[in-house]
Amino acid sequence: MKTITLYTLVALFFAASDVSSDGGATSTPAQQRAAEDLKQAVDERLTSAAKKVPERPGDFSMVMNGAKLFAKNCAQCHGPRAEGFVNWRQRDASGNFPPPPLDGSAHTWHHPRRQLVNTIKNGGRAMPAFGSKLADTEISNIIDYLLSLWPDEIYAVWAERNAQFEKRSQ
Repeated sequence: MKTITLYTLVALFFAASDVSSDGGATSTPAQQRAAEDLKQAVDERLTSAAKKVPERPGDFSMVMNGAKLFAKNCAQCHGPRAEGFVNWRQRDASGNFPPPPLDGSAHTWHHPRRQLVNTIKNGGRAMPAFGSKLADTEISNIIDYLLSLWPDEIYAVWAERNAQFEKRSQ
C-alpha cells in the first residue's frame, strides 16, 4: 500500500506541475484538472478500500489487556510479537509442529473466532489448555489483540469468513 501511495504522489506531482527552465513550477489548466481528477480517483479508491475493512473488535483497553495477557501466557511459545518459530512448518522430533505465528503471517486467520477460543480453552496437539487459567473475557481480549496485529487485507478476509461461519452455525 505504501508503494502505491508513493507512486500516486509522484504521479500527482508530475500531473500537477511542469518544471520550467528557471526552476519554477507552472501548470496549465488542463494539468490542474488532470491532477484534481487523479486526486479524486485516488481518494475514492482509498475511501473504498477503507470501507472494505470492517472495524476490529474490542476497544483500546481490551486490546491492551489482551497484549498483557498474551505476553504473560502465550509469548513464551509464540514469540513476544506473536511471530512464532522460524521453522514452524517443520515437525519436531515428537512429530508436532512448533508454535506458529499468530500475527497474520500464518494460518491462524483461516480459523473462525469460535475455533480460536476453543483452541485457547482446550489446547491443541502440543498447545496446553488455558480454559482453567483464563476467563472467557481474557481469551476474547487475547484474540482481539491478535486481530489488531493482522494486516487490513488479512483481517478483512478473516472477518468475512468468520461472519459466514457464524451465519452457518445459527
